Amino acid sequence: MKKKNILILCTFILAGCSSIQDMRSRSPDQVYASTKQQTKDVAECILFGWQENSPRYGGVFIQPYGNGYTVYSNSQIEVVDVVDENDGVKVNFYHQGGLFSYRINDRIQKIKSCI
Repeated sequence: MKKKNILILCTFILAGCSSIQDMRSRSPDQVYASTKQQTKDVAECILFGWQENSPRYGGVFIQPYGNGYTVYSNSQIEVVDVVDENDGVKVNFYHQGGLFSYRINDRIQKIKSCI
Protein backbone atom coordinates (compact mmCIF):
# COMPACT_ATOMS: atom_id res chain seq x y z
CA MET A 1 0.00 0.00 0.00
CA LYS A 2 2.82 2.38 0.89
CA LYS A 3 4.62 1.72 -2.40
CA LYS A 4 1.41 2.37 -4.33
CA ASN A 5 0.93 5.75 -2.63
CA ILE A 6 4.53 6.72 -3.35
CA LEU A 7 4.12 5.73 -6.99
CA ILE A 8 0.95 7.80 -7.31
CA LEU A 9 2.65 10.80 -5.68
CA CYS A 10 5.64 10.54 -8.01
CA THR A 11 3.33 10.38 -11.01
CA PHE A 12 1.59 13.61 -9.96
CA ILE A 13 4.89 15.36 -9.35
CA LEU A 14 6.30 14.36 -12.73
CA ALA A 15 3.08 15.25 -14.52
CA GLY A 16 3.34 18.81 -13.20
CA CYS A 17 6.87 19.32 -14.55
CA SER A 18 7.23 20.91 -17.95
CA SER A 19 10.33 21.10 -20.08
CA ILE A 20 11.40 24.37 -21.66
CA GLN A 21 10.18 23.03 -25.00
CA ASP A 22 6.77 22.20 -23.48
CA MET A 23 6.46 25.74 -22.19
CA ARG A 24 7.40 27.24 -25.54
CA SER A 25 4.72 25.16 -27.26
CA ARG A 26 2.05 27.28 -25.57
CA SER A 27 1.51 31.02 -25.44
CA PRO A 28 3.76 32.96 -23.06
CA ASP A 29 2.28 33.99 -19.73
CA GLN A 30 3.63 37.52 -20.21
CA VAL A 31 5.22 39.30 -23.20
CA TYR A 32 7.34 42.45 -23.01
CA ALA A 33 9.28 44.50 -25.55
CA SER A 34 11.94 47.17 -25.48
CA THR A 35 13.62 49.29 -28.12
CA LYS A 36 16.09 50.82 -25.64
CA GLN A 37 18.18 47.77 -24.72
CA GLN A 38 20.32 45.11 -26.36
CA THR A 39 19.29 41.45 -26.10
CA LYS A 40 22.37 40.37 -24.16
CA ASP A 41 22.02 43.27 -21.70
CA VAL A 42 18.37 42.44 -20.98
CA ALA A 43 19.08 38.71 -20.56
CA GLU A 44 21.99 39.34 -18.19
CA CYS A 45 19.97 41.88 -16.21
CA ILE A 46 17.18 39.32 -15.72
CA LEU A 47 19.73 36.64 -14.83
CA PHE A 48 21.41 38.82 -12.20
CA GLY A 49 18.07 40.04 -10.85
CA TRP A 50 16.74 36.51 -10.45
CA GLN A 51 20.04 35.37 -8.92
CA GLU A 52 19.52 37.87 -6.12
CA ASN A 53 16.80 35.51 -4.89
CA SER A 54 18.72 32.26 -5.47
CA PRO A 55 18.80 31.43 -1.75
CA ARG A 56 15.01 31.74 -1.69
CA TYR A 57 14.01 30.22 -5.05
CA GLY A 58 17.03 28.19 -6.18
CA GLY A 59 19.58 28.56 -8.95
CA VAL A 60 19.16 30.53 -12.17
CA PHE A 61 20.92 29.82 -15.45
CA ILE A 62 21.38 31.30 -18.93
CA GLN A 63 21.95 29.66 -22.31
CA PRO A 64 21.94 30.78 -25.95
CA TYR A 65 18.63 30.45 -27.77
CA GLY A 66 18.24 31.26 -31.46
CA ASN A 67 18.87 34.97 -31.87
CA GLY A 68 18.94 35.59 -28.13
CA TYR A 69 19.10 33.91 -24.74
CA THR A 70 17.04 31.84 -22.36
CA VAL A 71 17.11 32.50 -18.62
CA TYR A 72 15.60 29.74 -16.52
CA SER A 73 15.29 28.63 -12.91
CA ASN A 74 15.90 25.23 -11.36
CA SER A 75 13.62 22.59 -12.87
CA GLN A 76 12.52 25.13 -15.51
CA ILE A 77 9.88 26.50 -13.14
CA GLU A 78 10.22 29.92 -14.76
CA VAL A 79 11.63 30.52 -18.23
CA VAL A 80 12.35 33.76 -20.07
CA ASP A 81 13.27 33.91 -23.75
CA VAL A 82 14.98 37.18 -24.64
CA VAL A 83 15.29 37.53 -28.42
CA ASP A 84 16.01 40.15 -31.07
CA GLU A 85 12.89 41.34 -32.83
CA ASN A 86 12.85 44.06 -35.48
CA ASP A 87 14.49 47.10 -33.87
CA GLY A 88 14.29 45.85 -30.31
CA VAL A 89 14.07 43.06 -27.82
CA LYS A 90 11.14 40.73 -27.17
CA VAL A 91 10.82 39.00 -23.79
CA ASN A 92 8.55 35.96 -23.40
CA PHE A 93 7.97 34.85 -19.81
CA TYR A 94 6.65 31.37 -19.04
CA HIS A 95 5.99 29.75 -15.69
CA GLN A 96 4.60 26.49 -14.47
CA GLY A 97 1.19 26.56 -12.81
CA GLY A 98 0.72 26.19 -9.10
CA LEU A 99 3.37 28.73 -8.07
CA PHE A 100 2.83 31.25 -5.32
CA SER A 101 1.82 34.60 -6.77
CA TYR A 102 4.52 36.44 -4.80
CA ARG A 103 7.20 34.39 -6.57
CA ILE A 104 5.73 35.08 -10.02
CA ASN A 105 5.29 38.77 -9.21
CA ASP A 106 8.89 39.00 -8.02
CA ARG A 107 10.14 37.46 -11.26
CA ILE A 108 7.96 39.82 -13.34
CA GLN A 109 9.19 42.88 -11.42
CA LYS A 110 12.78 41.92 -12.22
CA ILE A 111 11.91 41.52 -15.90
CA LYS A 112 10.18 44.92 -16.01
CA SER A 113 13.15 46.60 -14.33
CA CYS A 114 15.41 45.31 -17.12
CA ILE A 115 13.45 46.55 -20.15
